[in-house]
Amino acid sequence: MSKFWIVMQQVYKKNVKSGSWLFLVLSPLVFVGIGVGVAWFVGQTSEPAKVAVVSDNTGLVKVLNKAETADVDYVATPAAKADRQLTQEKIDGVLTVTLTPSVSAEYVERANAETSVDATQLTAVLSQLKLQQNAAKLHLSDAQVQSLLSPATVKTRTVAIEDGKQVAKNDTTAMVNRGFAMLLTIFIMVITMIYGSMLAQEIATEKGSRIMEILLSSVSATTQFFGKLAGILALLVTQIAVYALVGGAAWVWARQQAFVKTLLASVDLSVLWSMTSLIAVLFFIVGTLTFAVLAAVCGSLVANQEQVNTAVMPISLLGMAGYMLAFIAQTSDAALLKVASFIPFLNIELMPVRLALGHASMLAAWLSLGVAVAFLAGFTVLAVNIYRTNVLVYSDAGVLKGMRKAFTLWRAERGTKA
Repeated sequence: MSKFWIVMQQVYKKNVKSGSWLFLVLSPLVFVGIGVGVAWFVGQTSEPAKVAVVSDNTGLVKVLNKAETADVDYVATPAAKADRQLTQEKIDGVLTVTLTPSVSAEYVERANAETSVDATQLTAVLSQLKLQQNAAKLHLSDAQVQSLLSPATVKTRTVAIEDGKQVAKNDTTAMVNRGFAMLLTIFIMVITMIYGSMLAQEIATEKGSRIMEILLSSVSATTQFFGKLAGILALLVTQIAVYALVGGAAWVWARQQAFVKTLLASVDLSVLWSMTSLIAVLFFIVGTLTFAVLAAVCGSLVANQEQVNTAVMPISLLGMAGYMLAFIAQTSDAALLKVASFIPFLNIELMPVRLALGHASMLAAWLSLGVAVAFLAGFTVLAVNIYRTNVLVYSDAGVLKGMRKAFTLWRAERGTKA
């Protein structure tokens, strides 16, 4: 067991200090931080648009400033002064409102204005003014006007079918689930491909430099296999822990922001702490282990470091296949997708997406997860034997031929022992 920990620590310490791993971890944080910082800075430094209002109705400005939801400041201004200020770029626009014989308006906006006026909101305010004008001519009371304008009431609600029962959901649930499914798919694909390539590179480098022969003289191939696998997975856990700590600190600040409070009040985030998320996490763990085992096998099949790109091709192809099927599942639930949801490697990305979108039942998800776990167990046993048989074999044959040859040697070895 001590040799296992030595191998694991050696792989972990070697990669955790490397510039490539640090860039992998820090670059997303830097890019997100820059984006959030720029958005916050723009929001803090932007000034409200200044619009001059030319009208005989002195109370119109108060109505506009009260009703306008955008960052716009309306100021009553004489016509000549308004044109002069617009020419001098001291204001962003001029709104001219005529009340007789009927309410009409003209809005002139400067092309390079930083903030645009919402024409829909402006039209609604002026339409309300026109309505009041016409109601006064017809001697209608406020109650009568309100009665005429009251629309029919239509109540809507969204339900999800869970275990044969209708469960009430927020109207934004479908949108959140779709976004969750898409981000989950991308995250699984990126993580499995990056860390799979890293593990294959680790094995191929030692094998190509002939260090593997020295290592195997003191450490068994099986111990090396699981030690390297554990070291790479420890790197992944470290990366996720860093993101969790930074995300937690950022959340403390973000939840105090007004726009975040408004967003949280209108969005249903229940999917993030539901059984769907639990199954997605389990699929992520099993999927990462499965692709890591495949990467270890592929890395043991190459003769030198230059063949690593060819060796990791099966990882890339399977990862992209699962991603494409998960992407198709966003808009379809064909029979092909239902079958692929139970195929190892493909189900890792596909089934969590179908579950999040409501295309698969909880029972189907657990069955697919069971298939993935059973496959991982059997595939790991096979991979360890192929790794042990082929790790000291130096052949220029392709990965598929090398795997077939390694499998043949392993079967022959088993037959000899029997």
